[in-house]
Amino acid sequence: MKLKHLAVSAAVAVFAAGAFADNVIKDVPIVDGTAGFYVTHMDSNPFTDVLTFANSSLVGATASLVTISLGTGQNIDFISADLNGSPLTFGPTGALEVGFTPAVVAAGGDLVLTVMGTTDAGGGRNSTYSGTLNITPVPEPETYALMLAGLGAIGFMARRRRNS
Repeated sequence: MKLKHLAVSAAVAVFAAGAFADNVIKDVPIVDGTAGFYVTHMDSNPFTDVLTFANSSLVGATASLVTISLGTGQNIDFISADLNGSPLTFGPTGALEVGFTPAVVAAGGDLVLTVMGTTDAGGGRNSTYSGTLNITPVPEPETYALMLAGLGAIGFMARRRRNS
């Protein structure tokens, strides 16, 4: 009899833990300088989502988030978000919420977007937000040095031709 109660208690604990573990942790691929993503929450708990974007070079990155509430049980209120520690700026809370970050320079390493918020999801309804991450390569100092050397060579040739 005790074994049966223990098994039922363990099963309830496992399912209950799954119901409240609504935080999302995922890797998002970057394709041609852009990564699009969406996250769905199915219960009304506060959440902290961590989205990781693989990056191996010096880049400038910007991120944006958006959520639109179509009614009760689908609203998300962003508390905060940051891209590698640089905070996103949000508009007012309500049915439509938008957040963005100015360009962040990342020197070869994963870009991590951390999003915190609350949702009123439940009763068979889901709350969703989506976003984009855009990256642009930042030229290495050697690239600028090579470009200046080329311009200097062209200037030298033009001056030499003018003096002859």
